[in-house]
Amino acid sequence: MNAFLYRLMYWLGSTRWDTNKVPPEVEQAFQDENIPAGPALDLGCGTGTNTIFMALQGRRAIGIDFVPQAIAKARIKARQAGVLNQIQFFRADVTRLDKLNLPQCAFALDMGCFHGLSPVGQRRYVQELANVLIPGGFYMLYALDPPKKDRGAFGVTADRVQALFDPWFETERVQPCTFRERTSNWFWMKRKSAARE
Repeated sequence: MNAFLYRLMYWLGSTRWDTNKVPPEVEQAFQDENIPAGPALDLGCGTGTNTIFMALQGRRAIGIDFVPQAIAKARIKARQAGVLNQIQFFRADVTRLDKLNLPQCAFALDMGCFHGLSPVGQRRYVQELANVLIPGGFYMLYALDPPKKDRGAFGVTADRVQALFDPWFETERVQPCTFRERTSNWFWMKRKSAARE
């Protein structure tokens, strides 16, 4: 889906993906206390629900989205939650993290951003994420599978995710699931100490 359509959908209020609920998988990750100390990054943060949750867990949180309306709503929600001073929101491209002067992060979350990128954008995204996440840093990705009928719609296979991330990330587990009749997967990964050639 292109940038214009995302902006239009936010303007129309037609954002079915924005549930305003933190997924139980994300809550559990923080309850397990296996995430190293350090800032947390929310890629494709939308209106900031998960970014705010991470700040409420005591993290410095960073939310990135390219839709101005989403970032504006996220700042309002963070102010209302009393955590705006713990959060940085950027209206930016997730494939160009090097332009943002980000700190090294201990955790990164992507709830449905990666699967909408072009193949070139996906490769760039993985490299940029690898550069910003500390060795041993934790990464959670939720991605829809490609639809079986509409070949033009967005989505990414589990095999492609594994192939793209494998040089820099160790996959700890993959959990198949569904979202509104679309098959999808949760991926839990850790940043390797060094890239495998």
